[in-house]
Amino acid sequence: MNNESNKKMEQILESLDSSQRISVPDFFYTRLKARMQREQEKGKTSLIRLRPAYALIALAIVIIINISVILEGEKTTEITITDNETAQSIAAEYSLNDNGSLYDLTLDQ
Repeated sequence: MNNESNKKMEQILESLDSSQRISVPDFFYTRLKARMQREQEKGKTSLIRLRPAYALIALAIVIIINISVILEGEKTTEITITDNETAQSIAAEYSLNDNGSLYDLTLDQ
């Protein structure tokens, strides 16, 4: 078995001996390197061009949100208490009727 595997290996190595080296056209590596550099520079410039676009989109979103918050803030209605009974019941609920009970502010002594 070991002998058979050695024979197969020898056959493979002999077949490699008869193969020829592939020739490459002149200046192939120079052209390949130049193309790779162009692609790399193209990738860098496209990212630089897109960044201001993203910044403008983000700025527009922030401005739209700010405007909507300002407009919604103006729409809020103020609560006005016109009923005297309602005002007194709220004051009693939060103990607002006892303003002067803690301190005696009279100047009569």
